[in-house]
Amino acid sequence: MKTNNIDLKNRLLIVLGFFLLGFMCVLVQAWRLQVVDREVLLNKARQSTIRSYKLSYVRGDIYDRHGEKLATSVAVDSVFADSNSINDMGETAYQLSTALDMDYEELSERMERLKNTAYIKRHLSFEESVVLRSMKLKGVGLKKEYRRDYPNGTLAAHLLGFVGRDGNGLEGLELALEEKLVAEPTSVSVKRDGLGRLIFDSIDQVLQQPKGASVMLTLDMRIQNIAEREIEKAVLETNAVSGMAMVVRPSTGEILASAVYPTFDPNNYAASETSTRRNKVLTDPFEPGSTLKIFTVAAALDDQLIVPEAIIFCENGLYQIDGHVPIRDTGSYGDLSVSQIIEKSSNIGALKIGERLGPVRLHHYLTKFGFGQKTGLSYPAGESAGRLRPPKTWHVIDAANIAFGQGLSVTALQLAMAVSALAYDGELMRPNLVARVVDAEGRIIEQRPRQIVRQVVSPLVARQVMSMMRMAVMKHGTGRRADIAEYPVAGKTGTAQKFLKDTGAYASDKYVASFVGIAPYSNPELCVLVILDEPYPNYHGGVVAAPVFREIMRQSLPILGIPPVEVSDGAEEFAPQWPTLEKAAPGAPGVMVTENSYNRIAINIKNSKGNGSIPALVADSGHGRAELEFDRPLESELTAHLRLAETEGALSQMPDLTGLTMREVLDLLSNYRVALEYYGSGVARYQDPPLGSKVSPGEIARVVFDPVSP
Repeated sequence: MKTNNIDLKNRLLIVLGFFLLGFMCVLVQAWRLQVVDREVLLNKARQSTIRSYKLSYVRGDIYDRHGEKLATSVAVDSVFADSNSINDMGETAYQLSTALDMDYEELSERMERLKNTAYIKRHLSFEESVVLRSMKLKGVGLKKEYRRDYPNGTLAAHLLGFVGRDGNGLEGLELALEEKLVAEPTSVSVKRDGLGRLIFDSIDQVLQQPKGASVMLTLDMRIQNIAEREIEKAVLETNAVSGMAMVVRPSTGEILASAVYPTFDPNNYAASETSTRRNKVLTDPFEPGSTLKIFTVAAALDDQLIVPEAIIFCENGLYQIDGHVPIRDTGSYGDLSVSQIIEKSSNIGALKIGERLGPVRLHHYLTKFGFGQKTGLSYPAGESAGRLRPPKTWHVIDAANIAFGQGLSVTALQLAMAVSALAYDGELMRPNLVARVVDAEGRIIEQRPRQIVRQVVSPLVARQVMSMMRMAVMKHGTGRRADIAEYPVAGKTGTAQKFLKDTGAYASDKYVASFVGIAPYSNPELCVLVILDEPYPNYHGGVVAAPVFREIMRQSLPILGIPPVEVSDGAEEFAPQWPTLEKAAPGAPGVMVTENSYNRIAINIKNSKGNGSIPALVADSGHGRAELEFDRPLESELTAHLRLAETEGALSQMPDLTGLTMREVLDLLSNYRVALEYYGSGVARYQDPPLGSKVSPGEIARVVFDPVSP
């Protein structure tokens, strides 16, 4: 009995020893795990349960000048599959094909080749996301991404461009501003559960994706919509191949609208042809035709080779140069003044003015107006420089053709900016489409101020050409269909034969029709350009393009709050207003003091910063000079006042000038020593002061001339 107790005791001691030994092993192992191998094991645990998750960035928005959203990013789900977690590929492929309306056979083959993780479908619809979430398929997950959305569809599509599936800009502003619109990539650490699903520690961790900068354009969505609607309507009505329209602010160079038709929807850009998506305003040069004549005339005026009323014989409509095919005019014109050459759009008149300039001077001025070079528009990219060959390569016929708009090519943007320079006293502005760029915190990181490129011609010359362009839209002008009663227009038509590269000759039945102009004439607010490519059967710019200009301008000016111009009994018919001394401007006015001969003299300027002089076209008053006194420094807007030397005697009554020619008016008034402002050409139809009014020496007399009716 005693022996049994001893055996039991020994056994218990042995068992206890094993327990103690085991406990010691556990303690040692625990110490090793908790102390010695702690960091190694923690890293393994993190690797198995925690993953680095790359957050989808939010692309910055694009707005118009009033904050209307043109492009934004919308959160969507994309579905992916992990081959390591899927047990039955065939069944999973079937479930996915049903939920996503995909071809089962094709999807099944894709998934059989699947290695690790890959997308099944990107950018799901809301309904597809809901269905997949409810199915809870093992090895299938959803990832939040951002799809680019253009809420206005086709509006401004050629300017905005589009982005690809991966969120990268592919065309237009989306590509040009890629670095600003895209945020720096950011990753966060997230946990995975047993099924491999992501577990975020907080809602903020999901929502705080990095966002790129946003861009505000100079574009006005309301005017853009008008331009697109009218150019589409015109292309369809005239059977044209395509059309373009631009709206620019001459005083700032801001682009308010840029429309191209046919257009496309950037939400579904793949459904359109590459040629349709090209922004032709920037990329497709064309021969400008008669719209270029205003720049030829401006160059000759600025070089003091002609005056507005200089008479040029236009060869009765047919003129042969150096044995080449005769150049035909728009009519059988004989003698035309420079103003009438623009009004009637005479090819022969323009080329004869170009002959006075010569190739070197003509090329010099066309370059100053911005032709043959990029305008400097920063965004978007892809701008063409057009084509203006060096003058040393010009033949005699080349110089003639270029003077009236053929033999060179320009872009729509170049032409709009050049006309805007004339509208803004000869100052060429750099075009601008991006007003400012703002980061995610609302701080302005880029802003583009108004920038003057150069003074192309003098203010006097610019206003003289504007007056000629005013005549071109009046009742005897080629652009009369462009005029607006409430907002008097100055503009120029263009009709150019298309040059065919494959034949090396001009097409006999294909034309580019255009019209470019400004309004209101007395104080230009907008410049509008309209171009129609191959309209048929009517192809003249004054017939097909001018009415489109009128509609765009007529609807756009009220939107900007520009009040209609008041009509004073219709007497002056909004005649061209030659520059006057009363007009607020920093440049020289163009007052004609009546004498039989006209000379160029210096007008002295007096102001608080000293004396200076600028050339101006005035009559020899007999005193050799006239003085202008400015009431503020020259750097600001100024009002000029004429001071002529006093003349003995005073007029008793103003004579009747009605029906007299300009020469007869000059001869008659030469004894009265009045200053003459004249509008138009032909015979006098209206005068101010009226018949019988008392006038004094130096007083301004205004006379409106109209062409003699046939």
